[in-house]
Amino acid sequence: MKIRFRLGLLAAPLALLVLLGQGCGGSAKKATGPDGGVFKTSDGGDTWRQLQIINVGAKRASIADMGIVTLAVDPQDPKAVYAGTVENGVIYTLDGGDSWQPASGLSTGRVNALAIDPKNKCVVYATLSNQVVKTTTCARDWSRVFFDPRSITFTALTVDWFNPQVVYAGTSDGDILRSENGGESWRSVRRIESVRINQIVVDPRDSRVVYAATNGSGILKTSDGGQNWALIRNELQEFENARRVNLIALDPNTPNRIYTISKYGIVMSDDGGATWRALQLPTPPGSVDMKAMAVHPKDPKRLVYATDKAVIWSIDGGQTWTTKKLPTSRGAAYMSYDGADQPSLFLGAAPAAR
Repeated sequence: MKIRFRLGLLAAPLALLVLLGQGCGGSAKKATGPDGGVFKTSDGGDTWRQLQIINVGAKRASIADMGIVTLAVDPQDPKAVYAGTVENGVIYTLDGGDSWQPASGLSTGRVNALAIDPKNKCVVYATLSNQVVKTTTCARDWSRVFFDPRSITFTALTVDWFNPQVVYAGTSDGDILRSENGGESWRSVRRIESVRINQIVVDPRDSRVVYAATNGSGILKTSDGGQNWALIRNELQEFENARRVNLIALDPNTPNRIYTISKYGIVMSDDGGATWRALQLPTPPGSVDMKAMAVHPKDPKRLVYATDKAVIWSIDGGQTWTTKKLPTSRGAAYMSYDGADQPSLFLGAAPAAR
């Protein structure tokens, strides 16, 4: 049965302005300093720019106190970037980060995942607690397209680039759901009991191939659009803690190449997950629980990952690494390249310590 509701206004612009508190006599809740929000580098991490300005009605405020959970760059427009925040809903920019806007009707609450229709830039999906919401008006208004009455949280979203009517969602309780009509109806296609789905990604060369990162059971993979799923678990057992997969990064230029990050470090496969090897990193295995990694969209030898203290870069496919300063004291929650001819890297700062 189709479940669809119109979301009410979740927070007035004035409330957001007060929450952000820059020059308005207020302060962001639970923040320890104005080094949060989103950062951008165009020179491989030598310099970073903090993207602070947010337009709230006719006034300007700052996102520098915000904690970021996830980022999504429009596949059609490298200047359009959406950020899911810890408690301020969705913010977005249409000018490469020079200025941001709060999403109308979705300016409060934690947003764990975002997905943009690769063929229609005004269609965006987001998770909000136990629901999936959607805009078809470039974030001007949102509709609830799925609601789960259980006490679960939606944790992952992705849109099929070949057929954008196909949408996948993952939950904190191990469910993978699939919609074939842009979110109008959903069905469960796989479940792992009580294991969080951290991420779902579609292969950039074959959209029938989909990977799901789990928090303890390795990787789920389908090669037929979700009809059947294989569990890549035993293949990762030699790498301690590697089955708690925080993130999957696919190389858009190399077929079947997969990277995963976890507390173990980075492991990679060149055959779609059949065999794996560990990258030799400056950070020893098990020393940091990595959350953020990105593969350069134009040059597959350029890799980058972040710890809570540094951003670490390779220009030779992981043979050697260069450690550079993290632009925030909070650590990195998420990183994503844009699709420009000379791609820039966006970094979302993690929530402030409580």
